[in-house]
Amino acid sequence: MARILGRNHEIEIPESATVATLMNRLAEKTGQHQGYLGEFKIGGNDLAIILNGRNVETLRGTGSSLKDGDEIVIMRPTAGG
Repeated sequence: MARILGRNHEIEIPESATVATLMNRLAEKTGQHQGYLGEFKIGGNDLAIILNGRNVETLRGTGSSLKDGDEIVIMRPTAGG
């Protein structure tokens, strides 16, 4: 996972792109299966996707719209004890 996500990636996306569009382009660019980054499913609870400092699950999930200059951070969710 770190070899995929431990880097900055610049990806061209259309104006009407969503987080799902971006994630699937990232998967394609890095040689992953559609809908996955490594063994982690895009969407749901496998990955925490942060859009401009907010978890996309508090917005419209992977259907959240993107605009020029948005910052996306992708990480594995963690649980503490």
